[in-house]
Amino acid sequence: MRAVIVMNGSINAGKSSVGACVAALLPRAAFLEGDDHDAPDDAPLTQRIEAAWRRIEAQVAADEADYLVVAYPVDELRYEALSRACARKGATLFLVTLAPPLEIALSDRGARRLSAQERKRIQEMYVEGYPVRAFSDLVIDNSRISIEKAAELVARRVLETVATG
Repeated sequence: MRAVIVMNGSINAGKSSVGACVAALLPRAAFLEGDDHDAPDDAPLTQRIEAAWRRIEAQVAADEADYLVVAYPVDELRYEALSRACARKGATLFLVTLAPPLEIALSDRGARRLSAQERKRIQEMYVEGYPVRAFSDLVIDNSRISIEKAAELVARRVLETVATG
């Protein structure tokens, strides 16, 4: 594996949409939707988060793709754990933060209709600093550019970073 690209941001920031597009642009890339885990949908948030991270860390350890693109929000502790997992794998960790303005993240974008609970969690995630992670390699305000343009920016930067090693 050459690199793990993590798409960070709040709920409704575009992590999955941009991440899937990034994976389509990179050679021998795989996409991992962090929300696809084995915890029940009605499980407590902490249980769902732990299930997601177990799956993500296992995928980093096992995946044979050149590039693994992961869509899931990252805090400092998870960033450190991912850094260690990538080091064990000999892969570069590249963290992209999608940071649309709060009013955009709170809006219904595309086909997605946000629940009241999701809107509340988005506000919490902005307070918790998800859109301004200091450990981000690239921060994109994707409120005024297309999914494809954001993905092109990410893919170009990842390929440049991996090439210069």
